[in-house]
Parts: sequence; structure tokens; C-alpha cells
Amino acid sequence: MRYLALDVGARHIGVAVAELLASELTTLNAPKDQSFYESPQFADDEIVQLISSEQADAVVVGLPVNERGELSGEAAAIKKFGDRLGRQLDKTIHYVNETLTSAMASEILESQGLSVAEAKSRQHQLSAQLILQQYLEESSRPA
Repeated sequence: MRYLALDVGARHIGVAVAELLASELTTLNAPKDQSFYESPQFADDEIVQLISSEQADAVVVGLPVNERGELSGEAAAIKKFGDRLGRQLDKTIHYVNETLTSAMASEILESQGLSVAEAKSRQHQLSAQLILQQYLEESSRPA
């Protein structure tokens, strides 16, 4: 099975792809003064194209969870985005806890000695890679 992962944010959507091992793919950017939460159609064509070109069978979406294990306020907007996308694409959407993936991505990129601009441009797609790798590892564990 081939997966496309999304690290959904209001202004950026990080994208990763995997079968066995996740790798960064790209970052989608919302048009100026727009939000993917309020206008998700801005990402639709690009996501459809990526799913087709990457031959993805399913989509993994990260959901932020608070310290009590509950969905954060932003998670409702992300879940709505993912559910709508799943219906539109007729693809299975898998959700995974994305807690701390952005912080981990920042640390990894900083340790690579990238410039601030380079790190900023890759942070969302690296977060998507971490989300997808976590999903792959969790789904391969025996029940």
C-alpha cells in the first residue's frame, strides 16, 4: 500500500509519501491572506495531482492532541479538512497523533545546519514525513 501524508495547517500543508519508509515530498502554500481551513479547495487540485502521480492508495493526516490526549482546537478544522478530502477522493483517510512533530522537524533541520529560509521551507514536509513514519510503525505492530 502506498500512502500520502499531510501535515495540515492554515497556511501550509506538508506532504510526504511512503510504502515502507516515509520521505518528504513537498509543501503546499495557501494563497496570500487565505487559509486552507476556510478555503480548502485551494489545496484540492494539488493534492489530487499528488495522489495520482504518487499512486497513493490512502492518505494519512496528522491531528494535534493536547497533553490530556484530547484533540486540540485546531484538530477539529484539520479533521473536517481530512474528512471532506476523503469523501471527495474516495480514499481512506487515516488519522495519527502529530504531537511534537513540528518541534522535532525544527530540531532535525537545525541540526543539519540549514539556513533559516531552507529550514522554514522544509519544516512542514519533514513534519509530514515524521507523521507518516509514525503511522507506518504503529500500523505494522501486532495488535
